[in-house]
Amino acid sequence: MASLKFLLGMIPSTSKIEQAEKALITEFEKLHVFSESEALARYNKLNGLVTTSDFIQKCKEIKSLQYKNSEEYSKEKEFLSLQKSKDIVLYFKTTSGNMLKRFKDMEGTGKIIDFEALEKLIESPAFREKQKMKPITFRDTDEYRKLDEYKALTKDPEIKSFLKASRKEEIKKSKTILRFEELNSLIKSSGFLAKKNMRPITFKDSEEYKKLLEYKRLKGTLEIKEFYKFKSSKEYANFLNTDGSARLKRYHELKEYVATAEFKEKKEYFLDKKRFEKTEMFKELQEYNKLKKSEDVLWYFKVKDSDKFDILKSRELSFSDEFDGEKLDTKKWLTNYYWGEKLLKDRYSVESDLQAFTEKENFEVRNSTLKINTKSQKITGKVWSVARGFSTKEFSYTSGLINSGNSFRQKYGVFTAKIKLGNPDAKNAFWMLSDKITPHLDICRTSGGKVWFDYFSTRGNVSKTSIGSRYSNDYFIYTLEWTSDKLVWKINNTEVFSQTSDVPQEPMYVLLAGGLDKPINGLTSMEIDWVRVYKAK
Repeated sequence: MASLKFLLGMIPSTSKIEQAEKALITEFEKLHVFSESEALARYNKLNGLVTTSDFIQKCKEIKSLQYKNSEEYSKEKEFLSLQKSKDIVLYFKTTSGNMLKRFKDMEGTGKIIDFEALEKLIESPAFREKQKMKPITFRDTDEYRKLDEYKALTKDPEIKSFLKASRKEEIKKSKTILRFEELNSLIKSSGFLAKKNMRPITFKDSEEYKKLLEYKRLKGTLEIKEFYKFKSSKEYANFLNTDGSARLKRYHELKEYVATAEFKEKKEYFLDKKRFEKTEMFKELQEYNKLKKSEDVLWYFKVKDSDKFDILKSRELSFSDEFDGEKLDTKKWLTNYYWGEKLLKDRYSVESDLQAFTEKENFEVRNSTLKINTKSQKITGKVWSVARGFSTKEFSYTSGLINSGNSFRQKYGVFTAKIKLGNPDAKNAFWMLSDKITPHLDICRTSGGKVWFDYFSTRGNVSKTSIGSRYSNDYFIYTLEWTSDKLVWKINNTEVFSQTSDVPQEPMYVLLAGGLDKPINGLTSMEIDWVRVYKAK
């Protein structure tokens, strides 16, 4: 099938392959760059956050919050209930009014103390008895008793004898006489006579009556009336029950709390229908959703685990030359056979070659392309013959040869180059050698009007195939894929030849050379755009 494809030219174009590979490499590099980007790091961080059950649950909680279900609502409701309650309303009405102030101004003053002392006196049993007293007349007095005593003495014989005596001063007076004289003197006094003529004494004549009048007077005053009216009122009773109570304390606590900035902020937060949109979580979620839908993230997760980049992931570039300079890079390339450089310190050609290899005259590096020119030129050079060894020969042509024998060798891998081989009758080649003549691998070469693919094993076995000259006249990508058990030759990613026996098991290096095995007219060039070698990762 492959031979028919090559016969009909039904292989991918070189430009399309390069464009596709370039695009793939560019995309792979983009993948690598994006994998280390801040945008992806941020996406991964957000993805690890917003997809957690804790984050999702927290979002639901914030969205479902209702003021009616909050502690703040309960406290405000309790406060408003207390604020409207009759006892609290009356309490603050009392404390803001004048009655309580006047009451407190009066409480404990001398007026109240005196009034309450009078009230206590008047309400005492002794005072009540005093009010019930009978009128006091002369008969109730001590003077009346003394008058009775006097009258009784006038009937006494001794007093009668005394009264009849003419010389009373000479009589020795007894106690009875002396008492009589004392009483006689008393009853004749003006004071006694006034007492004898006294009007009856009633309660109204007592000090207690005066105190009763004072009590009634005080009781009738406006300030005393107001004082005791307020003291006995429901309003004052409410004040006493409420003032200092746990209920009032709770009211003040709640009033203070609902006036705080903290409460107002929480209430505003609960009532805010856009509260979730103001959270950092919302911002993180929005940022996450934006990143998740971004072209770069969608592309990244689409391709990162795909097999799209498997070929790039499975290999790494181990050797290459893009020929971007103005001359050949001699750190990579020898312009001689490896053993000619190492042992002979001179260039040589093999017996079948018509050309001698020069150091630099046949190389041209321009526009990122290496040209190895084969041209007519008389020159003397060395030639190697198995039978005769080295000898000197006159050559009619010159060309160039480069190899990586000093700088690079590799066992297994992908060896590839973009080459325009040129004249199919010339002997232009891209091949590989080890330290000996074999194994020898021609990744591609021209000869006899065809393009050849050859393998010369260490056992002396030769495998080869060829395709038409059309593949020498333009740029194609020639590739050898070398594994431990297989060799596969490709042109533009299309297999043209394979080998599974006698596979080389030693490192080999790369060679590129122009040349002739029969004369041609004019100049021929092999053009190399690039050389790349990959090894498996």
